[in-house]
Amino acid sequence: MFSIGYVLARAQAKPFSLLASTVISLSIASAGSASLQSPTLLNPPSAPVPASYFSMNILFHPLNHVPWPAVPIGAWRPAHVFWADIEPHPNHWYFDLLDKYVSWSQAHQTPILLQLAYTPRWASSTPDALTDVEATNPPGLSGTPRNMADWRNYVKTVATRYKGRIHDWEIWNEPNRPQSWTGSVDTLVEMTREASAILKQIDPTNVVVSPAATETRGLAYLDSYLAKGGAKYVDVIGYHFYVGREPPEAMVALIAEVEKTLAKHGLSSMPLWSTEAGWLGPDLMPPDMQVAYVARAYILSWASGVSRFYWYAWENHHGTRIELVGPDNATLTPAGKAFGTIQIWMTGAVLTGCSAAANGVWTCGLKRGNRTSHLVWSARGETPFPVPAAWLAREADSLDGGLAPIQRNAILAEDSPALIQ
Repeated sequence: MFSIGYVLARAQAKPFSLLASTVISLSIASAGSASLQSPTLLNPPSAPVPASYFSMNILFHPLNHVPWPAVPIGAWRPAHVFWADIEPHPNHWYFDLLDKYVSWSQAHQTPILLQLAYTPRWASSTPDALTDVEATNPPGLSGTPRNMADWRNYVKTVATRYKGRIHDWEIWNEPNRPQSWTGSVDTLVEMTREASAILKQIDPTNVVVSPAATETRGLAYLDSYLAKGGAKYVDVIGYHFYVGREPPEAMVALIAEVEKTLAKHGLSSMPLWSTEAGWLGPDLMPPDMQVAYVARAYILSWASGVSRFYWYAWENHHGTRIELVGPDNATLTPAGKAFGTIQIWMTGAVLTGCSAAANGVWTCGLKRGNRTSHLVWSARGETPFPVPAAWLAREADSLDGGLAPIQRNAILAEDSPALIQ
């Protein structure tokens, strides 16, 4: 109901511009671009990468046939089940689609992150407000509820119905964008407080995710939300790490800025989830670049401290630069296969460190038990890379399943990560 216009609006948004990072050595060359200035070092978490890290936004448009993904999905965030969908008229509930989603979730043992967002027009304080630049979505969705009792009733009704079947709840979507939210930060903090109290009362194991701001423009909103006490009512900080047309390495700087904001408010220990990220726009990347971006985004986000990453989106064909499945919404593209392969490489392993040399070649260690392997790629195109003798490397695996012996202790680092073992 909302996704097409939402994606088109995102594709037409202003270009992303990076802020300077105090955590890594990146210099800003111009608005929206970054270049490596000196060797970069990231220190990933010491815990193994969990399967839940590789999560996905799945649109499952009611008019399209979308089978369950052919690759593992750690968790998923659905569309078309917002407040305006579920309660289109006061106390008239439509649960058919969400019931189906929950059944799929249980059948595939893949938990849902449900967005509590988007006010029905009848409940909205701005019933005529447009929700995106194409005006394809119903008006009023971005407005605050006229009566907070309507919000409480919605949260209580949904949380009660799905008690024990949905545990992860996200409060609103991209509140720094007027298409998504026209209210104040104070009101959203109040709504978070009300929703969190209800969710925890119904099921103390429920996990509450903060409203997820987006891009570098969302940093000020996050700072204000935290300054007004919003973190007191959530278990996880959500953010959307979109970096416009920049490569995945640009995500590192944005994640660092979010973490700096959390540290400012004494929240460095709060889990950080990327509940949306990907590359939106009107033109598809070349297939090999799509493969490279998917893998590098997942590697670098974990290395930077993101503990769950919901890619946007599984069967997205409108306003996206990367497609994971073909027009039948089932056949994996090379990028979709890469999403499956990078999970195999990383899940259950400890990422022991990631570093970038001045020539743009990145290396990351992977430790699984007593076995150590390495991920290697170049952010600047094909670059000769001398494989350290200490690695005792014998072969290089590629994301497309290829396997090549390492000769003379050297490989050609490419855009796509290779697994050296």
